[in-house]
Amino acid sequence: MRAILRASCTACAAAAFAASAWAAPPAQPIVVQGLECRGDDPGWRLEASRSTAQFTATVPRKREVIFRGALQPMSFLTPPTVVWRGESTHLPKETLVLTAREEACAAPAQGTHRAVLSIRAGEAVTACCVVRAGYDARVAPVANLGGKGPDDWSRALPDLLPAITACVAKEGAKVGAVASAAVASPGTVRVRLVEGGGPVECTIDTSGRGAPSIAPAAAAPPAGPLFYPPREPPPLVACGTLERVQVKNALVGYLHYDPC
Repeated sequence: MRAILRASCTACAAAAFAASAWAAPPAQPIVVQGLECRGDDPGWRLEASRSTAQFTATVPRKREVIFRGALQPMSFLTPPTVVWRGESTHLPKETLVLTAREEACAAPAQGTHRAVLSIRAGEAVTACCVVRAGYDARVAPVANLGGKGPDDWSRALPDLLPAITACVAKEGAKVGAVASAAVASPGTVRVRLVEGGGPVECTIDTSGRGAPSIAPAAAAPPAGPLFYPPREPPPLVACGTLERVQVKNALVGYLHYDPC
């Protein structure tokens, strides 16, 4: 659940969710994608996506439990409510049920939703949560790469993909997005990567089989769409336009135009 750019995207998504009534209509429907909750009693927290949740506690003993389940937004209620229910992936079998409704927390900076969580029968605890909302990447429109303009670097994405994949693999979790990629010289591709410590340039052969060369890059605004690798969970964005990229009917990532 952790990725570079997450803080800015989460803040953008949370703001869009809270102020949707006052903002211009988004380019794509915004839906609840997950929650981050902290207990009113210190010692536990919950991070949940649409299908998985991680419960972490430090008292009375340290434990971490992974749950698989589903998230159900109930926006027709007043105030809007979100329910997450799932079963633990390991024994002993446990059921987690969390209900969060839009309500001011004791410390407003801690979240926008008050929640009740129960794992064991006869036990319940309260929490403050931040709801993450954004476009549903699973149903985002498929990018028409062949129809992109001549100045859009993603037009050549299928040919650049081996080099991009090798550069992303080299830098690993440090990579938040690919800002651009282009042929630097015959047989060589230069990929600009967005990382938490600043942008870097990765140079590698077109096939992506050689050893990548990584060098710091000067800061510059994106000259085209951002490209997100196909990670889980998918990117959380609530502005601009998100497109799925498919090559030979396989998902290879996402394009994000006009990011926050």
